[in-house]
This record gives sequence, C-alpha cells and structure tokens, in this order.
Amino acid sequence: MYLVSDRGTSESIFDLDYASWEVRWTLVAAGFVFYLGVFVVCHQLSSSLSATYPSLVAREKVFWNLAATRAVFGLQSTAAGLWTLLVDPVLQADKAHAQQSWSWFHVTTATGFFLFENVALHLSSLLFRTFDLFLALHHLFAFLGFLGVVVNLQAGHYLAMTTLLLEMSTPFTCVSWMLLKAGWSDSLLWKGNQWLMVHMFHCRMVLTYHMWWVCLQHWDALHQSLDAPHLALFLLGLGLLTLLLNPYWTHKKTQQLLNPVDWNFAQPPPRSGSPHRTNGQVPGKKGQ
Repeated sequence: MYLVSDRGTSESIFDLDYASWEVRWTLVAAGFVFYLGVFVVCHQLSSSLSATYPSLVAREKVFWNLAATRAVFGLQSTAAGLWTLLVDPVLQADKAHAQQSWSWFHVTTATGFFLFENVALHLSSLLFRTFDLFLALHHLFAFLGFLGVVVNLQAGHYLAMTTLLLEMSTPFTCVSWMLLKAGWSDSLLWKGNQWLMVHMFHCRMVLTYHMWWVCLQHWDALHQSLDAPHLALFLLGLGLLTLLLNPYWTHKKTQQLLNPVDWNFAQPPPRSGSPHRTNGQVPGKKGQ
C-alpha cells in the first residue's frame, strides 16, 4: 500500500491504521450512521422550524430529508475534491497509486454514505412504488466503485477524490428544491441559486473530461493498481456520467430555470374549473 501520511496530522482523526480491515469497515459503518443521523435530524428540525415541511406529503418529506443529507455530503465531497485537485501534492504526483491518510478517511466514509443512499432509495421505491433508473444507476456505480477502493489497498485515491468533486452540485440542488416547494421560485435567491446550480453541472461535465484525460495518461499504472472488473466498472460509470447522466441532468436543470416546475413530483393536469397549482401550492382567490 503506497500510503503517505499527512505531515503535521500525526495526532489527527486521519491518523489511523487503514491497512486494518476493522478500521476501514468501522469508518464505512460510521459514514452510514452519520448520514442516517443527518436524515433524522433534518426531519426533526424541519418538523419544528419549517412552515413548508408539515404540508408536504410523505414521499416529499423523504425527498426533502434526502436532499438535505446529500447537501451535507456534497460539502464534504467538494472540500475533499478541491483539496485534491488544487492543493495536495502527493495525490497529484502519482495519480494512479498515491494515497493519503485524509483521503482514506473520505473514501471509507463516502462508501458509508453511498450505502445509505442505496438503502434509502430502494426502501423509498418499495414504500412509494416509484423507481428512478438514472438515480439508481448513479447510486449503484458510486457505491460499488468506492467499495472497490476500500477493498483494494493498492488503488490510488486521486480519481476517487475527483469523483467526489462531482457532488459539487448537490448543495445547490437541495436549496433549489426546498425553495421551489416553499413557493419562492420567483425570488432572486432561487434564480441565483439555479444559475449557480446549472453552472456546477457544466463544471461536472468538464471534470469528467479531466478524469478521462487522467485515465489515458496513466493507463498502464491504473491497469496495474486496479483489478480488471473494478477498472471496467469505473470506466463504464464514467462513460454513463459523461454521455448520459450529466447531459440529461444539465438539460433538466436548465429547463427548470426557465420553467420552475418540480420535476420530481410533477402534478397531473388540473381538471377543468380547478385552481392551477404553482410550485406545488394552490394560489388563493383574489382578495385573499
């Protein structure tokens, strides 16, 4: 295992024996429990403090809490990804083999998060009898890809950390959906956040091109450090992101900027004579 310890962090939370199976699986479990806790805390706080949350149907409440949980993970992932891309000299020097103690911490806890995402998605799908194929593919490939890095002590962490940077859009997605449900789609805050979110999705597309370039530059070393099924899974997932998921999501978010509609919970066309719904809210009569 080519692990270079972070200087000056010998007594930090990152200074663990990551060669130990027990340490790695404990951190995976900790990531799962932490983000499950974020989900539960968001429900409790939203129930007490939000005027919009109590009026949502059960499926929307689950989505609300999942959006907030993803936003928290997005902040962790963005910090880790930017540090890798712009600062850390060790991971940049050997993009196929290098590891850091801090990157091991993020790899393991992110695996716990993606496990939580898969469990939450499929339980929600069973409970509400819905299924989002693109989202299911995204979660499955993310979990299996990071699980492979946890298992393989020879795998470098540069591509894993830049993959986390793809979560840069999730905090903006969370804010966008919550403001939309609250009926704030005409506000400058919602429009500004939507512009930033669309920009983040374009940045995601550029980042995937960078990841392809890294793969091409370090192909022989990647082939040595990753098992063939894991490398194939990563390339297939990256291909789906590059050619299908990122363009689709960017298109949908741009559409939403021009036409503020909740695509996740689209309402059926109103019956004749029934009031039109805006952002999930029924407008009051004139004079109210």
